Amino acid sequence: MERLKEILILLLYIGAILLFPWLAFILVRFIATFAEIDPNSVLGIFMSAIPNIVMFVIAYFFLRLDEWDFDSIGISLKRILPGLIFAILSLIGLYFILPNAIAIFYEPRTLYLSMPTIDAIYIANLIRSWLIIGICEEFSSRGYMLNKFYSLIPEKFNALLKKISSALFVALFFTLVGYIRLRTAGNFVINTSTLYTFFFYGLLVTYLYLRTGNLFVAAFMQSALDFPPFGITVGKEGLSILSFGFLLSIICVFLFIILLAETYKCWGKFLEFNRGFNRENNTGMEEENISVDL
Repeated sequence: MERLKEILILLLYIGAILLFPWLAFILVRFIATFAEIDPNSVLGIFMSAIPNIVMFVIAYFFLRLDEWDFDSIGISLKRILPGLIFAILSLIGLYFILPNAIAIFYEPRTLYLSMPTIDAIYIANLIRSWLIIGICEEFSSRGYMLNKFYSLIPEKFNALLKKISSALFVALFFTLVGYIRLRTAGNFVINTSTLYTFFFYGLLVTYLYLRTGNLFVAAFMQSALDFPPFGITVGKEGLSILSFGFLLSIICVFLFIILLAETYKCWGKFLEFNRGFNRENNTGMEEENISVDL
């Protein structure tokens, strides 16, 4: 009966995540249309984050329902700094490795780091993505759902298989959520590459979360995808993302990010100002140290 109750809670959570943020999105669009609010204005940008805030509230409600605490899923004030530094180092790796590695295969240089215009719109987008979107989405996906799904898989199953199946389930579910958002926003022709990006990037941030035990790593990496602070401009020469040079360069970027994750215990824990990594927790994921031993 207890397992049935927990499964029912997960199903209710899934239904809530599918329904209420969608209703919030519809309401925001109605208000913006009625009040003639430009979606690209500062107010419009912050209003677009309301569905994500609704997701956070839902996840928080279910977290309290399960009597879990924030620390048990990798959220605490001491983890903010290493999580942010992880994302910044990853972006530095992207901006340095990608253009320079591709320059080996293409002449003249094909990719350039581009500086955006820093104005009120830029700052609004930066705040929206880095302080709201990433944290809200990762709290509801990796923070609660991943842990919840993992805790429901019987203990007799192999721990690694439990982690993989949990990661796949959450990535697929939030790819569906992303698809629904795009359709609701009026994007009736959705490129499959967009859905692949949702799915595989979801797997990447899940891996980062499991290896670091820090949900802010996943949150700020999600923010980096949603709104990178700088851009990369393609030069005059044609560049195919399927070319050997580009694929090799992007693999080098991912290897750098993996290196950051694998060495997190050395530098990230130091930035948490916490020598030990033993902590009390009560979620099914943490009982087997899923955030440490993938």
